[in-house]
Amino acid sequence: MDEIEERRHVVLRNLAAHAGPARGRLCLSLDNAACLARLAPEVITAIENGSSCVTSLAVLTRLALFLGLTELGVPRPRPAGME
Repeated sequence: MDEIEERRHVVLRNLAAHAGPARGRLCLSLDNAACLARLAPEVITAIENGSSCVTSLAVLTRLALFLGLTELGVPRPRPAGME
């Protein structure tokens, strides 16, 4: 497996765990998030459910950043003093 494909799988796995809660923290419905992220609701649902999908690494990274996550799809650390 090449490096890009491996990274794609890591981001997809992380988004399966963190995309739904991140969308909830932003108070975005599935339809609103899909519209704003310019993705089909089915794509976001597949990512949140951890279903295998053919979404590119660039799209996965863009969704992660849109949801306030890191490029790897994990929550950002809290700033010092906010813990």
